[in-house]
Amino acid sequence: MNVTGAVDAQAKHATPSAMASGIHRKAGRWRGTPARRRTARTIAVATAQLLAVVLLLAPIIWMYLAAFGPNLDILNGGLLPKQWTLANFRSLLQLPGLGQAFLNSTIVATLSSLAVAIVAVLAAYGLTRFRFRGRVATVGVVLVAQLVPGLVILVPLVVAMRYLHLSDSLVGLAMVHLTGALPVGVLLFRNYLRDIPVSLDEAAMVDGCSRLGAVWHVILPLLRPGIAAVTAFSFILSWGEYLMALSLISSSNNFTLPLEMQQLFELHTTNVGEVMAFGVLISLPVAIAFMLIQRSLVSNLGAGGVKE
Repeated sequence: MNVTGAVDAQAKHATPSAMASGIHRKAGRWRGTPARRRTARTIAVATAQLLAVVLLLAPIIWMYLAAFGPNLDILNGGLLPKQWTLANFRSLLQLPGLGQAFLNSTIVATLSSLAVAIVAVLAAYGLTRFRFRGRVATVGVVLVAQLVPGLVILVPLVVAMRYLHLSDSLVGLAMVHLTGALPVGVLLFRNYLRDIPVSLDEAAMVDGCSRLGAVWHVILPLLRPGIAAVTAFSFILSWGEYLMALSLISSSNNFTLPLEMQQLFELHTTNVGEVMAFGVLISLPVAIAFMLIQRSLVSNLGAGGVKE
């Protein structure tokens, strides 16, 4: 019997169940290849990320669109304005206190973010590089301070600022914002510094640097991603903060942008278009700041270091 006859005979004697199982095995191998599974997971993750982004950005996108529409179109509930206009922005530019409020918010947010970065770096460096009694308890206190809502400490902060004669002051408001962002900054810098080997500090001090010199020349360059993240976080937290500013600031010359925005809400009527345009003006500096520092946020923390 030749080879073809043997194959035909084997096929005749094969049972239908055996043939079906062979077909299913081939189909399973074709459907369950690693490449196809990876592609399916990628599609699922990308779909979930897209849905999350749409849900998070939908209110912001609507605010930007509504800022260019008449007040009547916004009240009617339309997603896109029927008539595009810049009247809302022109009305905002005519507000007498807008420029001063923008300057005040810039001063407060800048002072607060710089102070948080400096104090948090030094505090985290001490917690990670020095051994002292109560170090673990100090970290626990910082963690608990992060969990305390700002509303709980509002009254003590207002009383303390009035006692220090800083209740109606931009410096006092920056100090209050410092207390809100400092625990987060200390914990973030502590995590960054734990990944930086102590041998880098020791090598710098062996080469003649002091302790502060080692921090300045070695540690701070490696902390640039962390400094960018903490500074951006504290700047955003101070830039849009309303409750502390409302409780401390009383004179219109010291109004920040959120306090100036509340002047748009009248007793009986409110121009929603102007409110949306004001929201665009408040959010633009934050968006620009993130665009400028995004490379620092994702850069390698250990760039410039040495291997242990």
